Amino acid sequence: MQRRIPTLAVLVTAALAGIVPLGAAPAWAAPTLTVSKTTGLTDGASVTVGGSGFTPNLKQIAVGQCIEEVKGPTDCNLAGGSQFVNADAAGKLPTVTLKLAQKFGTFDCTKRTCVIAAQILPSGGNAGEIAANKASVKLTFGAAAAATTTQAAAATTEPTALPKTGPGDEPFVVLLAGSALLTVGVGLLVVLPARRRRARAAEGV
Repeated sequence: MQRRIPTLAVLVTAALAGIVPLGAAPAWAAPTLTVSKTTGLTDGASVTVGGSGFTPNLKQIAVGQCIEEVKGPTDCNLAGGSQFVNADAAGKLPTVTLKLAQKFGTFDCTKRTCVIAAQILPSGGNAGEIAANKASVKLTFGAAAAATTTQAAAATTEPTALPKTGPGDEPFVVLLAGSALLTVGVGLLVVLPARRRRARAAEGV
């Protein structure tokens, strides 16, 4: 089984190299791939890949990790990142597990676009069939971009208390003034009658 890996890898890459547009696909053809994780990927991460919308019972569909512009075998991750699968009667692909590489060959997926792609071998059909049975999903390695939210800082400085002058002391001042006037009034009520009685007593002598 190990002896077949290089040959299988080359065939998979040859198929994926055909992803370069070869013409418009028919309007009814819309194959899609589902990848368990596409962002925040790390080197050596494993992802599961499935697909649907392919020609029913189509054979030898290459699925693998490559750079976006595939031109040859060295443009793909051949060490665990590529497989051949067959579509079922409903045009669905079996789920496969691929081991991704952040760097493969001379490529670094943090510096250029890498994808999970699927397509039949160029020799496996005509241009129309090839175009109608290809799909790709972009991958992003590194920390997923965190959404940033700018919030206005709430003012925390409390207003400085100003010295109370004038009207600010009115209740207290009025109370004191009222008490003083009341005291004076009571004193007058006590003193004046006493003076009158003494004056009358003096007149009678």
